[in-house]
Amino acid sequence: MRNQETTEYVVLGVLMSGDMHGYDIRKFLSENLEGIWHVSTSQLYALIHKLEDKALVTGCISSGENQLPRKVLTITREGKKRFTCWVTSPTQHVRELRMEFLTKLFFLRHLNLQGIDTLLKAQIALLMKLKEKVEYDWGRQKDAFGKVVLGFKRAQFEMCLNWLNSDVAGFIEKTAQTG
Repeated sequence: MRNQETTEYVVLGVLMSGDMHGYDIRKFLSENLEGIWHVSTSQLYALIHKLEDKALVTGCISSGENQLPRKVLTITREGKKRFTCWVTSPTQHVRELRMEFLTKLFFLRHLNLQGIDTLLKAQIALLMKLKEKVEYDWGRQKDAFGKVVLGFKRAQFEMCLNWLNSDVAGFIEKTAQTG
């Protein structure tokens, strides 16, 4: 469920670049987010219909010379509002950083939106808070296997925090320098 909801935001983010039809959205994803997202054609069109039902996108049939009619999609004001809220909010779970957080970084840079520094700081603060809870639980854990599980979680938080503070911070710094 969570992955499908995030995929809806990805489609909204693509449409923030401009009006497109389904084929253009698939092409955009494969050219820009290939290592992060794969959306099958059937999944994409099901998401488009769901976004239309939620009034987050609208579709208009267009036909050009020597072209079959096709639906061109436009993000609505509500779609833009929801996307902007999502893209500037920290990712809630470590397991979702690879897909969701990286996608947010991409769209913030690609669309030249404000908030990339704020997102990084909020993500670091959230992970530090979650790590503190795991460390507390680890210290109180009596079961050896439970301690191993919590130790793994603690190591994940440490790795992610190191990555955010080095690679992501460096990326944001370079992005700011190059405009």
